[in-house]
Amino acid sequence: MNIFIGFGYNNDDKWVKDLVFPLVEAFDATITTGEDMHGEVLSQGVTDRIKKADGVLTFLTRRDALASGKYTSHRWVFDELSTSIANKIPAVEIRERMVDAQGGLPGDRQRVEFDLDDKAKLLVELAKLLSAWRRNLKPRRLFLQPMEVVKDVRQMIHSDELKCMYQFMHGSKESPVYTAKPFKFGQGLCVDIYQVPSEDALVQIIIKGKEFEWSSDYESVQLLSINLQRN
Repeated sequence: MNIFIGFGYNNDDKWVKDLVFPLVEAFDATITTGEDMHGEVLSQGVTDRIKKADGVLTFLTRRDALASGKYTSHRWVFDELSTSIANKIPAVEIRERMVDAQGGLPGDRQRVEFDLDDKAKLLVELAKLLSAWRRNLKPRRLFLQPMEVVKDVRQMIHSDELKCMYQFMHGSKESPVYTAKPFKFGQGLCVDIYQVPSEDALVQIIIKGKEFEWSSDYESVQLLSINLQRN
């Protein structure tokens, strides 16, 4: 999981590197930033890094005081948030309560507000967020078995008539049905599944074509391959 973190590159925001970076890395994530690549203007290099990220965290902390008693924040962090939204990358605005909204950003996005004197509460919220991201953004790759299903599906791999669905069983509760797209991997086929609710969950795969339908039983999400049967 690759997480881009946008923040102010100054001593006041040093706590982001000291506290947030280790937390993000504890969730098996690689961190990228825009440090040393731009000043007030978002560079192409930073944009490219954001486009490669699985998720974006932007820390809008106080910068200059306003007459209203609020503060501005760092222009490039707003730009990083806007870039992630424009490229449909999951992004969270993490705004200090004393920072003015400043407008100009879409309202339909996730936001976390925090107080500088209560960073512990913020870290708890971030841990919850990162836990969900690790489940939802990092795919679980399954190899499809047996070879008969591989032969059926490979010939329709680019057809709109090929449908692949999966569903989880967690405890006694079934999840919503999600869609996936099988892809060629060597001489076989794989499918990436997301939204894994737990390591002890089970998953069922169903693949339908014009003249065939294959489905699996519920099997552990920890398996590397999943066996399907022709219906």
